[in-house]
Amino acid sequence: MVEISEGGYLLEILMDMGSVKAMPTGGLGSLDWGDILPYFNSCYPEADHWEKQWIIAMSEAFAKGMSEGKSLASKAPMDRVQEADL
Repeated sequence: MVEISEGGYLLEILMDMGSVKAMPTGGLGSLDWGDILPYFNSCYPEADHWEKQWIIAMSEAFAKGMSEGKSLASKAPMDRVQEADL
């Protein structure tokens, strides 16, 4: 598993908020500004713009991974990390 040190709080925020949302047409989608702003305004009003951007990017990656994970032809995330290290 990949260790997260300095930005670990962003992952905690994403998990607290909910990493993805249900789409009206079915399936899962990533969070957008309308989803995260109320959360940040009430819980972390001092958060910087870049932190909010990272939350959205992390949600996009999470939703993409969830979608790819349903495919039988998809590689496991651990295999991708090991190939990237080569």
